[in-house]
Amino acid sequence: MRSDETYLESFIDHISSLPAELRRNLALMKDLDTTCTSRFDEMTQLQQDYVERAEGKMNELEIVDGKGVRILGSGCDGPVTLPTTEELAAYIHDHEALHRIETVQEDALQRAAEKVAVAEQSHALVDNICKRLESDLSEIEKMLQANGEFQAPGIAKPNDLAAVQVTPGSPDWILAKVIAHDPSTGMCRLADEDTESNKKSQVVVLGALRNLSRGDTVFAVYPDTTSFYQATIVQVPRKSTGAGSFAMVNFVDDSDEHGITHDKAVLLKHIMLPPY
Repeated sequence: MRSDETYLESFIDHISSLPAELRRNLALMKDLDTTCTSRFDEMTQLQQDYVERAEGKMNELEIVDGKGVRILGSGCDGPVTLPTTEELAAYIHDHEALHRIETVQEDALQRAAEKVAVAEQSHALVDNICKRLESDLSEIEKMLQANGEFQAPGIAKPNDLAAVQVTPGSPDWILAKVIAHDPSTGMCRLADEDTESNKKSQVVVLGALRNLSRGDTVFAVYPDTTSFYQATIVQVPRKSTGAGSFAMVNFVDDSDEHGITHDKAVLLKHIMLPPY
């Protein structure tokens, strides 16, 4: 990445050719599949024709008094022979037809192998982009954590405060206390829960916020409730004696009858970054 370009610019430049490459590969796979199917159909028809001709030749043989066989239409004076298995195989063998079947089969298998190779190449293209994205996101996360701009999920410990999503996918979050946490499954038991029904993705451990700026959007516990609501930081966190650090916020849709939104003080440990 150049020093004068952002990560997003670098990433977009890196993946800009991906859609075109994928479209080209998918079009090639479609063409190969069409050709391959056509060749397999042709091969199947050639095989059926070969078997029918072989059966026809076998039906031309007449068994004569258990002494042997002779070809129908050769008359009563036609030679009677007792052919071996090899001789019967040679009698029905059609070298030119077999060669045609083998040629079509080889071509069909080659087209199929090419289709697999193109599919693997397409998978590798997408996989490489995903791996780079995962690596870049990990580095960005570390950088944001170091700057205090990212709230890491953290490891829940007993008595930690946590924000809990009431229902998966809903915008409602409430304040709870962690009773126990299983790191292997990411499941938490909470003070107001009877079962371990909250997955790690539905629980945000509080207390990791450090740097907040005026104008930042957050979720904060509304005074005298246990519910989180969207708010805007109007005064950066500051320490107070005994209660810990707090910040002044304006909650969304919290204006009074005169249309004025009043600042409210919220403890820093009751604030989290937007969870989505």
